[in-house]
Amino acid sequence: MAYFTIDVTIYAPVEDVWQVLGDIGRIADWNPGIRESYATSEVNSGLGATRFCDLGDKNYLNNEVVQWEDCRKLTMRIVDSNLPFKRADIHFTLQGENGHTQVAVSPEYELKYGVLGSLMDRFYVCQTYEKGMKNLLQGLKVHVENGDDSVN
Repeated sequence: MAYFTIDVTIYAPVEDVWQVLGDIGRIADWNPGIRESYATSEVNSGLGATRFCDLGDKNYLNNEVVQWEDCRKLTMRIVDSNLPFKRADIHFTLQGENGHTQVAVSPEYELKYGVLGSLMDRFYVCQTYEKGMKNLLQGLKVHVENGDDSVN
């Protein structure tokens, strides 16, 4: 499985960051890589909550919350997608201190297609995925710090 971690400091209390991150159906409000998103479960947060994300160009993800620790940890699992993921979990970890929050995102994933998938990851997917995660964190930072609803 491939794995990497990227982090950012957000100058806001951990509760403010968690309020945005934990509202899983509204990720399109702050993640520039997602055109549209909405909750597909009766609840929009908490363990077992699910969402749909339209990535554009007919690409999509269906996610489920598989780990939830208020104001500390959130793990989203890709349960369905037309992208070449065999399995993928996206771990978010938050640590608050002195009115600011350190947010780390750590995708852990494996691609379909065996050796071909490994080559795809090495030469394309990993770099693209890292760029997407950097943009996700930057969008979260701008949204929380500025209350900016116009990321997309």
